[in-house]
Amino acid sequence: MPSISELFFLFKKFCVFFFRPSSLIFLFLLTVSIYVILGKRRGRRRFFLFVAVALYYLSTTPFLPYFLLKQLEKNYPVPSQQEITKAEKIIVLTGRIYGQKDLSLEERFSKETLVRFFKALELKKLYPEKKVIIVGGSYETPDSKGASYLKEFANKLGYQVEAVDIPLDTETSVKAIKNLLHSPEEKFLLLTSAYHLPRTMLLFKKEGLFPIPYPTNYNHKLCKPELSVTTFFPNDLYLNLTNLAFHEYLGLLFYKLKYIFF
Repeated sequence: MPSISELFFLFKKFCVFFFRPSSLIFLFLLTVSIYVILGKRRGRRRFFLFVAVALYYLSTTPFLPYFLLKQLEKNYPVPSQQEITKAEKIIVLTGRIYGQKDLSLEERFSKETLVRFFKALELKKLYPEKKVIIVGGSYETPDSKGASYLKEFANKLGYQVEAVDIPLDTETSVKAIKNLLHSPEEKFLLLTSAYHLPRTMLLFKKEGLFPIPYPTNYNHKLCKPELSVTTFFPNDLYLNLTNLAFHEYLGLLFYKLKYIFF
């Protein structure tokens, strides 16, 4: 029998995936198809079809994802050298790590994960006295290795890092990191993607922790609109970025509501 926290976690994941543009587009088109089969309420069919097409177009061209991601990524600049020197540890939150057994080590990591990871190694080279800790789990098999795959990869590249394998959930990661610190006042660098920082910092502050945020990549730069004909044609890259932005906004809303009512 799942615990309340496990049910809450599953409910959160369901809401995030259900309300992404790609899911909503499918649901609207499915609704139109059902109406067409039943042959009733033509006005509603037109409404759902219009919403699906409009949402698809806005999500697959650069304007909407650029606006959404830029709002998420604008508040956390790369910290100065003076701020970096105050940190005792470099802590990395992983992105997606694939857990299938038949993958090679190099095939296990998403682009987001590798960008964060290589930035941590770059900082380790500049500040060798700082400990690097990688926190995260694998996507398909949350109970198996996750961050440990990156530790193994770092060893192959000649770097020594620590790894904490946990379920793939930011809230769980924050609680795990709290247990790694000597005290809540300890300063540490927090490496994650720029779009992920607003939600992550909210969770850290809720735990009474105040890390030094270090954004590793700015996704709004990938969808900056340009004055060209191709800008107005659908592109699956922009749909992925729109899904990414919606995921973060829904996560922010979820935790803000959670902290209000629980």
